[in-house]
Amino acid sequence: MQNVLLFDFVADKTKNTLTIKREFAASRKLVWDCYTKSELLNQWFAPAPFSTITKSMDFRDGGHWHYAMVDPQGNEYWGYTEYLSIMPIDYYTALDAFSNAAGEINMELPRANWHVAFSDKGNHAVVETVVTYRSLLDLEKVVQMGMEQGIKATLEKLDNLLSAIAKKITVTALVDADNGKVWDYYTRPEHIINWNFADPSWHCPSATNDLRPGGKYSARMEARDGSVGFDLEMIYAEVVSGKRLGSAMADGRHVVVVFHPRGNKTEVEVSFDPETENPVEMQKMGWQAILDNFKRYVEAN
Repeated sequence: MQNVLLFDFVADKTKNTLTIKREFAASRKLVWDCYTKSELLNQWFAPAPFSTITKSMDFRDGGHWHYAMVDPQGNEYWGYTEYLSIMPIDYYTALDAFSNAAGEINMELPRANWHVAFSDKGNHAVVETVVTYRSLLDLEKVVQMGMEQGIKATLEKLDNLLSAIAKKITVTALVDADNGKVWDYYTRPEHIINWNFADPSWHCPSATNDLRPGGKYSARMEARDGSVGFDLEMIYAEVVSGKRLGSAMADGRHVVVVFHPRGNKTEVEVSFDPETENPVEMQKMGWQAILDNFKRYVEAN
């Protein structure tokens, strides 16, 4: 797919700019979301084999995105983006920087202004990014650091994400309880062990949950007769208390859980990337059964 989609990368040494134009086989709204929502940025905004973790994001005029690219050995390379102006699904402008984990900007490395514009091309979207550096030296430095190769590899990950989003499985349950209770029962280990299984022949004897970006969720799931069992482990990329959880499983598949207040009730929506060993419908039934078990547990207690 990448071979037939538009990609231009032009360095202009008279204006100290890089212009990157890229076509995506997806709607402009979906591509905009992938650029502007942390739970989606976490899934593509780094060339393989790096992953991305958001520490904080406030997408608004004057807001910011503080994130790290993490290599397979766990080394973190921090960045800080300041959002200057936003026109939803048309464009945004921003000032980028290298930083540390505390968000302190490294002034020894290049900073640049970004203008990221989104347009339609039939059923596809085109993103044109103009990056303006403060000097020719800064421009040449990022080019020498492998900017073009990094951008290409990163946008290929976005292609894969856009393709996967169309295939995500979603299950829901409307729970007769307020948002605070539903969040607690979904995230606290003493409750997780009481509902995290699909049918009575299974159980969840143990669970831990480090509820923060970069934290680990782990739950042991076993047949009650001891014949089979496995550990479900995920690393959080996003935690918004009472609202949203975004995480990645060990095999790279992603799970997003959203909590929607519905009056005195709460709708829980779980979306996940399917695995390839079992039929999609079987996977959907299994995850729905676990969510239905959660609903029953919350309403009974």
